[in-house]
Amino acid sequence: MEIYINSSFAISPYDSSRNFIGMKDGRFACIEPDYDNILDARQLRRMSRIMKMALTAAKKAIDDNGNINPDAIITATGLGCLEDTGTFLTKISDPDNRMMNPTSFIQSIHNTMAGQISLFLRNTCYNNTFTQTSLSFEHALFDAVMLLNEKPDNSVLLGGIDELTTLKFDLAERLHLAEKRSNGYYGQGEGSAFFTLSGHKSKVIVKEFILPFMGDHSDIGNYIEAKVDTNDAILLSGNPGNLQDPDDETIKQLFEDDRIIDYKQYCGDYPTSSSFAFWMANQLLNGGIGMPDLDSDLSDVIIHHSYPGNSQSLIHLCRS
Repeated sequence: MEIYINSSFAISPYDSSRNFIGMKDGRFACIEPDYDNILDARQLRRMSRIMKMALTAAKKAIDDNGNINPDAIITATGLGCLEDTGTFLTKISDPDNRMMNPTSFIQSIHNTMAGQISLFLRNTCYNNTFTQTSLSFEHALFDAVMLLNEKPDNSVLLGGIDELTTLKFDLAERLHLAEKRSNGYYGQGEGSAFFTLSGHKSKVIVKEFILPFMGDHSDIGNYIEAKVDTNDAILLSGNPGNLQDPDDETIKQLFEDDRIIDYKQYCGDYPTSSSFAFWMANQLLNGGIGMPDLDSDLSDVIIHHSYPGNSQSLIHLCRS
């Protein structure tokens, strides 16, 4: 069946209205809205930063879809609530800390965000969280596609969320010196992007989704060569930096240089960055983002997400 993107909202380092990218202390930082105008002040006091980002993006996506309560909530996160995880680990490693508060541990669980969204919406339907490192969002999308193939009249809330904390930034900078020094590595990032998907027709359709298994990525290239006019389509590619992947280079060779956009230059590198690419592709097709040298009547966007040593994915969005 055909699956449409009915609405989307993202909190990211990229402000498309000003063509501005948020940076803080040498890292990508989300440009966050005024939560006081969106969420209840009593709730805000008890929320971590990533929870505010997730709940706000989810609420905005639902509002833009006519405030329809979804029939399923599916989230993706590579690292979960890092701020609470860091607080818990710091406390547990302190030998003088005899009485530990369990709150940080409870709130650090990966599915906390999906659970809080469900409580906020008073939604008791299907609720699931995927955490498969750099392919977390792809697995969540795959689940949404299967659900909608079974029940095309349903509405699915799909989201990808990861945050960048000071602790994570410092540790990753030490561990990934090779990427840090690479010309193709833009730096660490974060973001929260949510979408409502259904079988109800809208402007953008999820035309194809390929998630190869067992390291064989040939079907991605075969699909592009057989089904995509690379002279008209745009490729959103997540550049992995100096750690070049032969399969990634093969895909890029199918497109002219002016038809390729490295989307991580706008959001940074984080496990669910492909959710930002999904939002960006939807905006490009809806005319929500204008970019130099791009056709105003753009009809196809290919998202190719890859990490060296990991599986890859392809998402093909197009105008309906």
